[in-house]
Amino acid sequence: MKIFFFLISLLFLNKAIAENPDRESWFKIWSQEQKIQNEFAGVVEPELSFNKQTQQVLSNYNYVDPKNWVPSDLLAKTLLYFDQNKSRFKNQNYISIVDFAPRSNNYRFFVINMKTGQVERYRTTHGVGSDSDRDGYAESFGNVPNSKKSSLGFVRTAEVYYGSFDRSLRLDGLSSTNSKIRQRAIVFHGWAPETEANQIQPLSWGCVTSDLDFRDRVIDQIKNGSLMYVGLSQ
Repeated sequence: MKIFFFLISLLFLNKAIAENPDRESWFKIWSQEQKIQNEFAGVVEPELSFNKQTQQVLSNYNYVDPKNWVPSDLLAKTLLYFDQNKSRFKNQNYISIVDFAPRSNNYRFFVINMKTGQVERYRTTHGVGSDSDRDGYAESFGNVPNSKKSSLGFVRTAEVYYGSFDRSLRLDGLSSTNSKIRQRAIVFHGWAPETEANQIQPLSWGCVTSDLDFRDRVIDQIKNGSLMYVGLSQ
């Protein structure tokens, strides 16, 4: 039976179309997805019910985001997940948060130094499949290959590689809403059309991107197993 499901998985992976030309071999994709499933088996994503226990956990991170740049609901949820699953993240020095609620001319990508609490903020793109009228707002999200949509959920950053967009960073989805981003080749990369100027950003095919001037700085901070959360602030 296991062999049967293995063969079906391979058949699906071979037929799936990735948004990014940097798609890996079927075996690498399958192996990595199995690894994530095993490592994160039984993990429950936190609910934002501010009970005494939750408040106690969050009080340990009062030093984080002193300028209040990060949406408080996304920050709280990310910190709770980080605290509950810290051992599963090799890189505990940084976490990052993407907020797809605002228009793309706003700061939507936040990199948080977990030692100092300081935050760096950037603009970022969302997928063309998430913005049907191309007005700079992401209104729909998905987990389907070739949808060109952004995916919501928790992510663990992975290895650095060089591909179609030069130096880039692989990502692994940890939620049911983004479990296929490895096979879709949804990655973090720099992109020449994107700018830190206050203007509507171009549309990616689902990848999280940055201005090329900041690509290497961000990759060097969050690479090799840090937590990322992609969500919608309230």
